[in-house]
Amino acid sequence: MTTLHLRIYDALESLRRARENGDEDLAVTQAGEIEDLVEIAARHGVDIDCGYQELAHAA
Repeated sequence: MTTLHLRIYDALESLRRARENGDEDLAVTQAGEIEDLVEIAARHGVDIDCGYQELAHAA
C-alpha cells in the first residue's frame, strides 16, 4: 500500500513538472501512469482519496 501511494505521489509530481516545462509527451505518459495506478488501487481496495487532491489541482 505504501509503495502504491509513493508511486502515485511521484507520478503526480512528475506530471506537474512536465506541465511546467511544457513537455506534453511526458505529461501524457504520466497521466496514463496515474490512471493505471488508480485502477490498481481500486482493484485492491486501497483508499487513495487522502492527500492527493491538493497536489492533483496543482498539476
